[in-house]
Formats: sequence, C-alpha cells, structure tokens
Amino acid sequence: MRLAILILGIVLFVAGPAAKIYQLDHANNYMIASGLGLVMITAMAFIKKK
Repeated sequence: MRLAILILGIVLFVAGPAAKIYQLDHANNYMIASGLGLVMITAMAFIKKK
C-alpha cells in the first residue's frame, strides 16, 4: 500500500509540468494535482513504517 501511494504521488508530481509543456486543456488543474503529489511524496518520507 505504501509503495502504491508513493508511485501515485510520483505520477501526479510529473503530470503537472508535462501538462504545461504539452499545453493541455485545464493544465492548471494538473498543476494542483502535481502539488498534491508532492505532498504525498513528502508525507511518505516523514511517516515511519510500522
């Protein structure tokens, strides 16, 4: 489960800038998702495994 959340965070983090580069519609929404992905990656770094 931890690995799946980490992979999802990385994909979201990369999706925002990629949407801006390719000038997709609603690219700002992808940038918000990118911020959410960054928060997920950061949370996984600081939450210790049980």
